[in-house]
Amino acid sequence: MKGLLRLNLLVSVVFVLAFVLTLFGLIRQGEKDIEREIGASIHFAEQMIEAAQYDPSRLQPLLNGNTRHIHFYLNHLPTAYDRDNDVPAWFSDLLQPKGAFVARPWRYPLMNGELLYVVAMPDDEIDEVWESALMLAGLFLGGALLSNLMIFWGVRQGMKPISQILETLEQEKSGRFCTRLQHYSMPEADQLADHFNRMAEALEQEQHGNRQLTKQLMELQESERTRLAHTLHDDLGQYVTGIRAQAYMICQAADQQQVVEKTAERIVGHCDEMQKSFRHLIRDLHPVILHQLGLKDALCNLAEQWQESSGIPVNLEMAQTLPELEPERAGHVYRLVQEALHNVTRHAQATTAELSLVLNGPRLQLRVIDNGCGLMPQSMPGIGMRSMHERARYLGGVLQLESVSGGGTKISLSMPVEAP
Repeated sequence: MKGLLRLNLLVSVVFVLAFVLTLFGLIRQGEKDIEREIGASIHFAEQMIEAAQYDPSRLQPLLNGNTRHIHFYLNHLPTAYDRDNDVPAWFSDLLQPKGAFVARPWRYPLMNGELLYVVAMPDDEIDEVWESALMLAGLFLGGALLSNLMIFWGVRQGMKPISQILETLEQEKSGRFCTRLQHYSMPEADQLADHFNRMAEALEQEQHGNRQLTKQLMELQESERTRLAHTLHDDLGQYVTGIRAQAYMICQAADQQQVVEKTAERIVGHCDEMQKSFRHLIRDLHPVILHQLGLKDALCNLAEQWQESSGIPVNLEMAQTLPELEPERAGHVYRLVQEALHNVTRHAQATTAELSLVLNGPRLQLRVIDNGCGLMPQSMPGIGMRSMHERARYLGGVLQLESVSGGGTKISLSMPVEAP
C-alpha cells in the first residue's frame, strides 16, 4: 500500500504541475487578448467621438454604458468603478497589473468645451479568463481523481495474484507444495500463475523423489550393513575359525613333523584367502588405489578386476594424459564408473562392455557402453542411477542415459575439469 500511495502522490503532483503550466499559458494568452480587445475598443471609441463632434446626439448612447470593454464619462471621473464580476482581486491583478488601462484614462476635449473621459474596463475579458481557469481546474481535478481511482483499482487487481502467491509461499515454507494458483483474466498474471504452478509441481515431485531416495538410501544402508556382516561372518569368520583350529592341531601334534607342515601350509593358504577377502572388502568400502595411482590407473585396475569377476571383456579407451582432479571429485568419478559397471553385471546381460575417458578441451568425457538387453520403456531409475545423477550434478556435469530395448545401454558424462 505504501507503493500505491507514492504512485497516487506522483500522479497528483504531475497533474498539479500540468495545471500550473496550463494556467500560466492561459493567463499569458488572456493578457494578450485583453490588450487586443481594449485596443480595438479604444479605436472604436475614437471613431465614435469624432462622429459625435458633429452630431452630439450620438454621444448619449456612449454615456449610457452600452459599450463593452470601455466606459465614457463626461466632465468628471467617478471615485470608484462598478464591477459586477466575482473574479478574485489577485487574479485580476495578474491580468491587469498596475500602470495598465484602468490607471490611465483617456481624455478627449469636445468642441462645446466639455471634457470626455474614456476608461478601459476589461472586466468582461477577465471574467471569461476566470471562467476558463475554473473550468480548467475542474477538468484537471476530475482527471486527477479519475486517474488515481483507476490506478488504485488497477493496482489492487494486479496485486491480487501477488498476494495469493505470498500466501501460497507462506504455506509452502512448511514443506507443503500441493497448493496451486487459480487462473486470472490478466494475461501477465495468468502467465505468472502458470509458471508458479509448474514450479510448485516440480518442487512437489522433487520432494517426493527425495523422500523415495531417502527411503532407498536407508534400505541400502541396512543392506550394506547386512552384506558386510555376512561377509565378516561367513568368509573372514570361517577363515579365523579354521586358523584357530589348525593352530590348536599344531600344538597337539608338535612331535609329528609331517602333520605340522601340512597344517602350516593350510594356515598360510587361509591367510592368503583372508587377505584377498580383506582387500576386496576394503576396495568396496574405499578405493585406496585411487589415491595411490591416480584416476586413470585406478579406473584401469577397476575395469580389470571387474572383467575378472564378471567374465565380461572390457575395451578401454583412456587419454594419454589426464588433468589431476581434486581427490573428492576423482572419488565421485570412480564411484560413478563402479556403479555403471555394477549395473552392467546385474541387469544388462551383456557380452562386451566399453569404458572410455578422454579429454575434450576443458571438459572430461566419460562413457560406459554395453551391448546388453537395454532398458524397458516403463522401467524406473533405481538407487544406483539416482546416485550417478547426483554425483554428476555435484561434479557440475551432465549425465545422459541412452538405451533401447534389446540394443544395449550407453551412459555418458560430460564434466568440467575445474571444479564449478
